[in-house]
Amino acid sequence: MFFLLLVPALIAPAPAVGVPDSVEMAPGLFVLKGAPTAATYSALKGAGITHVINLRRDGEKDFDSEAETFALAAVDVSYIRLALPKVPPKGDLDLFRSILKDLPKNARVLVHCNNGNRAAGVIYTCLVLDRGVDYEKALALAREAGLASPETETAMKAYVNAKKQG
Repeated sequence: MFFLLLVPALIAPAPAVGVPDSVEMAPGLFVLKGAPTAATYSALKGAGITHVINLRRDGEKDFDSEAETFALAAVDVSYIRLALPKVPPKGDLDLFRSILKDLPKNARVLVHCNNGNRAAGVIYTCLVLDRGVDYEKALALAREAGLASPETETAMKAYVNAKKQG
């Protein structure tokens, strides 16, 4: 009888390891609420992250694209860079959605900018347009993940509304 009590403890799955300061907005789709750090890079493999999409632009404070490229290569994570402004043009949002759609079905993706604002905003568009998530639920998730700029939020809503109507 004592043995039977121990068996469930032995077969219970270990808790998932996450990436510090990230929010999972949809299964396998994460937003980093800041710029990546050494702790971010070391946690990627344990969290099963297969791809990182960087939305930062040249000239942003403490941004070194080459260092990020090497850090991700060292942990064998695919790296995509799509530099977006705070209010991305429609074509860039279309491209981001296309990139996500083209990734393998089992991809686990971490998207980041400098503070989560742009990353959460672009994922908001994907949730509503490509994954059928309700506007308000997607918006709440985006705000939790770092969407804070009124300009970004307005632009993302306008993009979604235009796509829904068009």
